[in-house]
Amino acid sequence: MTNQDTAGSRDGEASGAVETAYRFIRTAIITGEMTSGETLQESRLAERIGVSRTPVREALSRLASEGLVVLERYRRGQVASFSQASVAEVFRLRGKLEGHGARRASRRISAEDIARLEAVEDEMEAVFADLGWHRHLTRFDELNNEFHAIIARAADSPRLEKILASSLELPASIFNYYIEPLEERTKRTHRQHREIIAALKARNPDWAEAAMGAHLFSILNDPTPDPD
Repeated sequence: MTNQDTAGSRDGEASGAVETAYRFIRTAIITGEMTSGETLQESRLAERIGVSRTPVREALSRLASEGLVVLERYRRGQVASFSQASVAEVFRLRGKLEGHGARRASRRISAEDIARLEAVEDEMEAVFADLGWHRHLTRFDELNNEFHAIIARAADSPRLEKILASSLELPASIFNYYIEPLEERTKRTHRQHREIIAALKARNPDWAEAAMGAHLFSILNDPTPDPD
């Protein structure tokens, strides 16, 4: 094995360790095993996960960029906290912005992207049926993010896509202020995704905008409604 091969192997191992740490911590946050405000110490996490501190540090930095972790001094972080009002604001903004994006996408989205949306939703429903709510959370978030990101890209507005990028990284399952039981909300999400796809297929901008807005606005019971 050459020096270059050895270096490549080491890089692959390091990348794998970061991914392992990232997945472990992210899953623990999403499932509630690690709660809002909980301190995250690199050394303790490294021992628990079975990796060195460097991959944990990189994983925490990645999670901080997604809004799931707040980084502090001295190699510590905290699980991010979300108030009911702040969560409602995130979804209110997403509803308006993604509604606009869906409107634009209805006239621009390709047949290939529509087919991918259908495939993503097919898998979301299959994973939920097979695993149930708590065991399908990680894959649900990945697929849900992909679903919304496809539409944001299809809107063909780099500025809008950039604005939405950070909010799309926040997994919907981390928020606990829902008006419906998890099972019912998940089933409703699938129905709404199908309607969004139908609106895009029909190339109907008003329908696409309304369907996307309704999907996001229906999620939360906002204690401080938008005065507008």
